[in-house]
This record gives sequence, structure tokens and C-alpha cells, in this order.
Amino acid sequence: MTRRRLPVLGLALLLSAAALAQTSTPPATPDTPAGPPVSTTVTGAAASARTTTGAAGVKVDLTLRNTTATDVALMAGRSNSQQCAFPPHVRVLRVGTREVVYPSGEPRICTQELRTETVTANGTLTLSRTLDLPAGEYVVEVWWQGFANDEAAKVPAQPVRVTVQ
Repeated sequence: MTRRRLPVLGLALLLSAAALAQTSTPPATPDTPAGPPVSTTVTGAAASARTTTGAAGVKVDLTLRNTTATDVALMAGRSNSQQCAFPPHVRVLRVGTREVVYPSGEPRICTQELRTETVTANGTLTLSRTLDLPAGEYVVEVWWQGFANDEAAKVPAQPVRVTVQ
């Protein structure tokens, strides 16, 4: 009888040690960046026509506003996941399903050129993007990401809703 209890007792101890290990502090892992911080000096506002025809494409504007009394130099490159486009970057979701319509497909390898723009003190800069979308209703998320005065930054804007006929 003791021979049978000994393996069962050993298995029970092993399982309780494994359970204890799971409840203890996990091992340290390297920090993974969550993306650049949201800019505190530049704000963004998105705009688009509420209804458009598919042939015309959907034009989305991102207006960046400098909230400081000094010029802000913005520098951004092409995005591999945005068909190698410069900012503004977009993500298009189909209304009702939240299916991601754009970007789609595999990322591309883009040239590493940089575009530099300056937003004057207390001024604005408008960047545009035209999207080819099939008929339907969409929510377009819009943002700028790059460097503001040599600091990594992201400037999000409120999403816009568009109908393509």
C-alpha cells in the first residue's frame, strides 16, 4: 500500500509546486515599446466629406495644430503597412462589422525617405490622403506618426464616418 501512495504523493507535491510557481511573480521580461507617446504640442483633427462616390475616392484631411508659441518641425517616413504612403496614416473599418478594410495585405518594403514639414507657432498644417473604397459605410481612423522636434511622437485625431455610394 505504501508503494502506491508514494508515487501519488510525489505527483501531488510536483503539481502543487507547479501551481505555486504559476502564482508567484513572473520572470522579468524586456520592455516592449508601446509606440511613441502622444504629442502634447501638436493636436490633430480629421475631416472628410460624409458622402462620396466611389469613382472620386474618399479624401481624408488631417489638420495638425501647433499649440505652442514656437515652430514645430515634423519629420515622418513612408509606412510599410500603408502602401508606402506618407502620413496621414489611416485605418478603415466597415461599419457594423469592424472589419479592417484598409490597410490590407502584406506590408511592403518602402524607400526610407523622410518628409519634413514645419507647423508655425500657433499655426496649422493640413495633410491629405485619398482612399479608393468600394461602396459601403466606413469609419476612418486617422493619425500622424513620426518625429516632432526630433522626439518620437504620435498625433491621433477623432475618427470620421464616411459613406461611399
